[in-house]
Amino acid sequence: MGRQASGQDRVIESIAASAFTRLLGQAPDVTFVAVAESRPTAAGADALGIEPGYRLAAAGREAAEDERLTLLEQLYDPVSRRRRAPVQRGMRCLEVAAGRGSMAAWLAEQVGPAGHVVATDIDTRYLRRLELSNLEVLEHNILEDPLEALGPGSFDLVCSRLALFHLVGRQEQAISQMTKCLRPGGWLIDEDADWGTAAPVDPAHPLYDGYRRAWRDGDWWTSRGYDKAFGQKLPALFERCGLQDIRHEASTEVVRGGSPWARWWAVTLDVMNELGGGDDSDRRELEVMTTALADPSVWLLRELLHACWGRRAGDTG
Repeated sequence: MGRQASGQDRVIESIAASAFTRLLGQAPDVTFVAVAESRPTAAGADALGIEPGYRLAAAGREAAEDERLTLLEQLYDPVSRRRRAPVQRGMRCLEVAAGRGSMAAWLAEQVGPAGHVVATDIDTRYLRRLELSNLEVLEHNILEDPLEALGPGSFDLVCSRLALFHLVGRQEQAISQMTKCLRPGGWLIDEDADWGTAAPVDPAHPLYDGYRRAWRDGDWWTSRGYDKAFGQKLPALFERCGLQDIRHEASTEVVRGGSPWARWWAVTLDVMNELGGGDDSDRRELEVMTTALADPSVWLLRELLHACWGRRAGDTG
């Protein structure tokens, strides 16, 4: 539950605000000339028979999901640590949809014995492996479960990564719920992506056309109930949820087929197709894409990975 801020709390808040302000001063502003259309909406997902919410659950496929999450951590943890770098000792932090908990464990190390980290997920089988005295694991759905279980208004820092694009039509609600968990002056950080960009870049390569036809600029993704262009929407959603001092950055890179990212992407697409009940046509499209992803002669543009920071209004001093 929430608690009254002590003098030490206010010192931590002031230090944190200064640290995050310094970090954000280094982050470039990103301006988009248009927002990509990304269907289906929540209603559209229902029409397709797609269950809303997280659909890469591990039940029944734990070993494969463990391998996929290992690659994800190798790829994304270094940049996530940089984006959370101003976290201070003694802070109270919340990691929403924490997965296997690599970032929650890192936060617990940063805040030290005087701090506290709460890691939530709808499936905590991986998180339960973590044994850290200042890390609390809770099975919690940010959209459905009461915030009282977390302690609304009590966190210096709330984070999530690659979780909200699953929640088509409900992302603003999730951001609003996470904002309510912040104490005045606390920071929300979300990392999400625009996935429609993920495709080969060289039209002269013999595998280019097949991948592009199957991928359809990300419509293969949206037809399975995911938002292919969610990351770029974060600043507007943060603002609508009342956050201030909003900053945003986005980055991507070009990598080879067979690289760690290409291997992770191939497995992720396979899981999405399997859990989405793909038919023979879907499996043929998947084979075309995974063939390109395994070929070192194919150069691929990754997703456009976004990060957005926002501060809850209130006195930090």
